[in-house]
Amino acid sequence: MPSRKCDVHLYADENIAIPTVTYLKSKGVSIVHAYSIGFINKKDELHFKKSKSLNRILLSLDKDFRKFKGALMDDHPGIILVTSGSSTFEHINEILDKGLKKISSDYVRRSIIRVTMDKIVKEKDGKVVNEKKL
Repeated sequence: MPSRKCDVHLYADENIAIPTVTYLKSKGVSIVHAYSIGFINKKDELHFKKSKSLNRILLSLDKDFRKFKGALMDDHPGIILVTSGSSTFEHINEILDKGLKKISSDYVRRSIIRVTMDKIVKEKDGKVVNEKKL
């Protein structure tokens, strides 16, 4: 995990495994899971709105969130989408270990960030605006 204090405050939707949330908490990341607040079996739009109301970056594996762009993202803390070949929590944890070292709240704000094992891609309004190698 980051050597610096991780400044992102996350809201994990229900497709993020509880062991990943527990792992991130053990690394000092501020994260709230949808399950822990009784917010399960909800549509993507409701998770999007919940993360905004909590002022937390939405963390998800669900690529459907890429449709949230433009005006919808204007006042949103942002979305981090973990893209991986394997969705095991161990693999997701490894990706987040690498990715969160390079991500700040300011970087994510009003954007969709895709994190893979080897890069971070920042999108605004459906267009790639920045890419970082990991």
